[in-house]
Amino acid sequence: MTNDANQDLPVVLETKNLNVQVPGRALIDNLNWQVRQGERWCLIGRNGAGKSTLLKIIAGIQPTSSGEVLWQNQAIATYTPENLAKVRAYAEQSPIAGVSLRAIDIVLAAQWPWSETESTSYQLAIQALKTCDVDYLANSQWQTLSGGERQRVAIAACFAQNTKALILDEPTSHLDVGHQVSLLNTLIERSQTCQQTVIASLHEISLIGRGFTHALLLIEDGSYLAGSVSEVVNPVNLQKSLGHPIAEATTALGQIIYIPA
Repeated sequence: MTNDANQDLPVVLETKNLNVQVPGRALIDNLNWQVRQGERWCLIGRNGAGKSTLLKIIAGIQPTSSGEVLWQNQAIATYTPENLAKVRAYAEQSPIAGVSLRAIDIVLAAQWPWSETESTSYQLAIQALKTCDVDYLANSQWQTLSGGERQRVAIAACFAQNTKALILDEPTSHLDVGHQVSLLNTLIERSQTCQQTVIASLHEISLIGRGFTHALLLIEDGSYLAGSVSEVVNPVNLQKSLGHPIAEATTALGQIIYIPA
């Protein structure tokens, strides 16, 4: 399924006949998927459905078994690490770092492909930490941070890069409700003002309608549904993807949300 409303926007990411596999098991069959500038995609699926593996493949961290991944109409294999880092920023599901590094060091290190002066890089890093509400932890060592604080520092490292796309693996999983909503609001703002594309895996299905324009639903048999949220996200399709009955509800503010039935 596709969304025709945005067909005039440039394609940032495309997969062609992509097969996503892990040893002994096929996860996603023949994925033909286009992601356009400024869109915000959420990846939905059960544990082990292939969300993290797919994100690593499109980020260039894990090679493809078969099929193509193209960034800005260029095969991912032809990018140098430096040039690929200028196209997409990636935050993993459970970020790790050297125990002696401070939060500010993590964000500064993420800016390595760029040529800003040292003072400019530091200012951008502090602003990114502030956006994620962890600027007060700039000089705190990594091992002293909580899971949610580490998550926000890792996302800040992505924000500090001037990339076309953000690839975020379960960015809301360690965050409290307030920081979840704040993050989604920031992603919306960046996609609207900077035309930055967002691709994020998600388990909190109640947040789909709040922050995302499009969804890729992974089905257990290796198939998938892709399109705008209005096209593909409904209780029937979510149940196919998640293997559990899903109910639709409307909040007092008129927002449609999805919850386990």
